[in-house]
Amino acid sequence: MKFSGRERLLVSLMVVLGAVAVWYFFAYGPLQQRKAQLTATLQRQKAELARMESIAAQRVALEQEFAARQERIQAIEAKLPPAREIPNLLRQMQAVAVESGVKLTLLRPGPTEAPAAAPAAPPAGQQPAGQQPAPAQAPIYRQFRVELAFEGNYDKVLTFLRRLENFPRFVAITQFTLAAQELPLLRLAVTSNTFVLPESSR
Repeated sequence: MKFSGRERLLVSLMVVLGAVAVWYFFAYGPLQQRKAQLTATLQRQKAELARMESIAAQRVALEQEFAARQERIQAIEAKLPPAREIPNLLRQMQAVAVESGVKLTLLRPGPTEAPAAAPAAPPAGQQPAGQQPAPAQAPIYRQFRVELAFEGNYDKVLTFLRRLENFPRFVAITQFTLAAQELPLLRLAVTSNTFVLPESSR
């Protein structure tokens, strides 16, 4: 059976179209689906990588913040002597008075005691109705009051107060009384709080 030129062209065209259809459905289509799957997987992996990098950056920042806090804690603890060093602390105050040129007429320490701690308020909306807030934990440090009385001229008194302000231990002046009886002599009475760490905290 002979085909005309037009028929042969149509048959050839149908064969080509059939081959293209077979290639599309059995080769190109699955490849495109695989490509889409790989693209989606790549996007998920990129998102996961970005999340992990963010976590790593946060960890580094937290480690740096923790190290900085540790340094600050160590610096603060260096200014909080253990309770057994209270006599040495009082001798240091006496030495500062002598070096400043004032006459120390009273140096009376009080007993060590725990400072009052205000209870921490819970975040808004998180405190159940009718429930009492949990008591705050007492600070680990202890405080004791020191009463000081001294006299000297204006320059020496000012020098002594500045030395107390820059004292190597924490000294918080809570009460201050000044009297001038025989100028230029000034008499001062100071009540201050200083802080120590219990032996168990060392």
